Amino acid sequence: MASGGPPFYGRWPVSAVYEAVLDGNWVSATPEFSVTWSPEPAGTPFTTGLYSGVDFTASATVTVTGGGKDFEYVVLAGGASGGSGPNATGGGGGAGGYRTGTLPALAEGPYTVTVGAGGAGLPYPTVSSGNSGSPSVFGPITSTGGGGGGQSVNTSPPATVNRGFPGGSGGGGGGFYDTTSPAGTGIPGQGYPGGTGFQYLGAVLRGGGGGGAGGAGTNGGPPSGGSPGPGVTVSTTGTPFPAGVGGGTRTSVYPPFNGTANQGGGGPAGAEPNFASGSGGSGRVIIRWLT
Repeated sequence: MASGGPPFYGRWPVSAVYEAVLDGNWVSATPEFSVTWSPEPAGTPFTTGLYSGVDFTASATVTVTGGGKDFEYVVLAGGASGGSGPNATGGGGGAGGYRTGTLPALAEGPYTVTVGAGGAGLPYPTVSSGNSGSPSVFGPITSTGGGGGGQSVNTSPPATVNRGFPGGSGGGGGGFYDTTSPAGTGIPGQGYPGGTGFQYLGAVLRGGGGGGAGGAGTNGGPPSGGSPGPGVTVSTTGTPFPAGVGGGTRTSVYPPFNGTANQGGGGPAGAEPNFASGSGGSGRVIIRWLT
């Protein structure tokens, strides 16, 4: 509208409204609520009950228009790989950190979604601690990747490589020559610690299980390696799936199996004779709001 026209309050004549629309000076109402994301294949829209939402299995940018609604979220980080080593088992990989909650009255704007990768498994004949998982993010919420499992060590004195690494859930300690090996710690509100590694009968070394989103890994031996920490069941999308299971120990399967994609589980430890360890599962981000 040209300068000097009728003010934008009170009752307008039809001619003034028409002129304002033509000039592009019309003041619109609050934008209609919408959620869009890019790239589109990264997320799958869903509805369940009174909710609508998006299930992200890859990283994206989310744009919220006409904000003000409460957003529920699940942010699951990538799990870690297990440790490896000869004569024994390494520690199981820790599960990716798991966070769930609500962001009240989320404002308009772009928000980053990052889906963390799982830690890469260790090929034979690598002797090493496991690789930690990568974090997952939704806006201000970050979940920490799982901690790598400790390497099994059949020499003394103690070495730091046998320790489980800290993470969202901690890695299990690797089997160690003359004492227990420490487990990696988990982050309260995201996961649990792994189990300690152990020496059995002077030679057989047993790693601890990786921590899970639902509980700690158990300690190794005697006479076997530790069990993985339990995960949780996620029902946010209306289709439940398991998430955040810790990595186990004492697997001689070659090639080793890996954590399931987009479930954030820890990878299993390597064991003789091939002692390759499994990769951790990648993470996931889910958001939903009342329709």
